[in-house]
Amino acid sequence: MRRRRWSLVGLFAVVGALSLSMLPALGQGPVTEDVGVLRLHLASDGDRFIFDPVAPGADQVQTLSETNCRLSSSGTTLVGVVGSGADTNKRPYAGLKDHRLGVGQNGEGNGEPCARINRDLGQALTLSLTGVLQGQSVGYAEIDLGFKFNGDAELELRRGGVLVDTVVVPCSGPSDCGPDAGGNDNERVILWLDPNDAPAAGHWQSFEIAGVFDTIVVKPGAAAASGAVSLEGGHDGSPPGPLGASLGTTDTLFGLVEAFDGEIDCTETEILIESENASFNITRGFDLDGGCKGPPDGLLFSFEAGTEGDELFVDFVTEPVDVDPDTVAQFLEVITWRFDGPPDVPGGEDQLRTLSYDDHVGEGKRVMPWCLMDPRDGSGDLPVGTSSDPVDPLEILPTADHTSCLIESRSFVTGLADILSHPLGTFLKVDIVYNIGDGKRWN
Repeated sequence: MRRRRWSLVGLFAVVGALSLSMLPALGQGPVTEDVGVLRLHLASDGDRFIFDPVAPGADQVQTLSETNCRLSSSGTTLVGVVGSGADTNKRPYAGLKDHRLGVGQNGEGNGEPCARINRDLGQALTLSLTGVLQGQSVGYAEIDLGFKFNGDAELELRRGGVLVDTVVVPCSGPSDCGPDAGGNDNERVILWLDPNDAPAAGHWQSFEIAGVFDTIVVKPGAAAASGAVSLEGGHDGSPPGPLGASLGTTDTLFGLVEAFDGEIDCTETEILIESENASFNITRGFDLDGGCKGPPDGLLFSFEAGTEGDELFVDFVTEPVDVDPDTVAQFLEVITWRFDGPPDVPGGEDQLRTLSYDDHVGEGKRVMPWCLMDPRDGSGDLPVGTSSDPVDPLEILPTADHTSCLIESRSFVTGLADILSHPLGTFLKVDIVYNIGDGKRWN
């Protein structure tokens, strides 16, 4: 797979999407790995989404059909398509007509219902990755749009429900910018994130986007009160962009990627990641054998934090996850949990909330034990092993089936200055953890 580095603009967009504040390793932005290409094929030989994965395996197909122009699908679930409108009493729905996607609604009349998205009706068409593509993102796209009545198109790009970017595409067709005028009224729109994917000038309109997305909302822009737009896939649309030309297709294309939050290398001292409920300060030590595995720039990592039931959680995942006991990486974690108030218990040891973890290798959620010893050396670093004298994790972990242990834990009520800095949490718990590999923690 091809690895890509993002611009800092892309970094902060995705930080917002994850509700995180992050300082990646050495100030570098997140990276992505190609997953495959998702095609929207709308033509006389059948309407469908097709996912062509990078990994070995057959293409996966979601077949599109219509009944009275109302869109339906069968086969593998790849994309959810939803139509909306300003008047919910008209029951708007996603539509398919003449190999074009749009929005239909009750009482819309004749003309081209279902084949276009109308501004005067406040309509929008939303496409979201779902099913087998749940959790993936789009880092590049070549979109075939049809225009009508001199309107422009507005593309809202979202990830995890949070707005990443908004792209306004002006209509530049030679006639009235209408789907009924054939391919002359279509525009090929290219969205790119990686500078290496920026297309040269051509018959398309191209836009640099601020981050990856998993949802795109297509609707007419504000240029014309009666403007309309259709989402198309090569039936009578625009010529292909660079990716389409290389694949020999005029379909609408989405380059799918797996997005990582950053990279961490053995030479880096710490990464600070913050969410609303927790701060996660992580230092990567050398591998147990003294090596430093991973891609040239370090291990890719993802991070998530939030609530599950009445517990807070943080989840740290490295890629590739290496469970080889000789080469697995060591980590030192300082987790600061923020609660609205102290737990309602008398005090003593009960005052400390239980720390649980899952090491992602099948053991499941369980209570984290105390370490047998503090693994840090005098400078606070983790031990460095060598091939002749590797680190023995059983000198630190209580048993071989554990991959994490607790070095220190303390709780306290915040003072006024802390409350001003963290108004959402007045009770803090700090856990210092030794870990080999990656894992999820609950508190």
